Amino acid sequence: MLAAAAQPGGIPASRWCRHVASGAARAALLARQLTTAPRAPGQPLTAALCVIGDEVLNGKTQDVNSHVFAKRCFALGVDVARIEVVPDQSRDICESVRRLSQRHQIVFTSGGIGPTHDDITYGAVASAFGARLGYHQPTLARMRRIMEARGAAALPDPSGIPDQVACARMALLPEDAVVAYPCSELWVPVVCVGGNVHVLPGIPALFSTLTDAYLPGLVASLTGAPPQAFARALVGTDLRESAIAPVLEELQRQFGPLGIRLGSYPDWPPPASGGARDCSAAGRPRVVLSAVGRDRAQVSACAAALCRLLAGRVLENSKLA
Repeated sequence: MLAAAAQPGGIPASRWCRHVASGAARAALLARQLTTAPRAPGQPLTAALCVIGDEVLNGKTQDVNSHVFAKRCFALGVDVARIEVVPDQSRDICESVRRLSQRHQIVFTSGGIGPTHDDITYGAVASAFGARLGYHQPTLARMRRIMEARGAAALPDPSGIPDQVACARMALLPEDAVVAYPCSELWVPVVCVGGNVHVLPGIPALFSTLTDAYLPGLVASLTGAPPQAFARALVGTDLRESAIAPVLEELQRQFGPLGIRLGSYPDWPPPASGGARDCSAAGRPRVVLSAVGRDRAQVSACAAALCRLLAGRVLENSKLA
């Protein structure tokens, strides 16, 4: 049987699986939680995402989950330090999540938790932390209840016909995992292994919904305070990048010690336009400059300097509120 789910801040207890196998299981879970990546006092949380799937690497599927993850973390003030894409190979998944879990406080995985032969994420993550797999009875019961209400053709049964056994594979979870149900309307859990590796499905709608419901409470529980979003100012200029480079370098030296990061992004026209650019007619700048930080006043000051020195203008999609 799998270990208890301790409730992170901000997520109702009614949405969490709270079964504890034994005192030994609780101790094992605590020991694993103590091996998560350390964080110095006052330092921000860092996060990483491991996207799992041959279909992403061979170009069949365009990954959108990494974009969702990065946006949600940005809104919660969490630094996304790395995003990796690995194939449906146990060795690659195991190596990635073990390494990421040692370096970052939050690690999400996306993909590989379905009923087919290539859905191996749970097993690979279990191997990364020396755990075994076992059928998680609360998840099986939840699957049966919700799937039956929706008129599913086959319900999960580890001892049933092949269709039912395949369905039940989605409840074959790492032992001692913390199993959470952030969304009352979904049977799909978020499974935490090793204290900081959180396994999510790869289907974009499910990944987005579960991340929205789960991540804010997780961040609050780790920081002990309400999440605070980053501030971002976007400044448009019609100057060439080579012309603005010296000014950007000087401003980065000035504002970098204040926690501000500057970026420069040429706004090229889409291929269909033939590469022609008419900034005055389209109202689009030649280059978009980005200033990102936690102190809104400093970000605003940096944006003002960019506008003043580079004939720029603050764009409407800046996040300074």
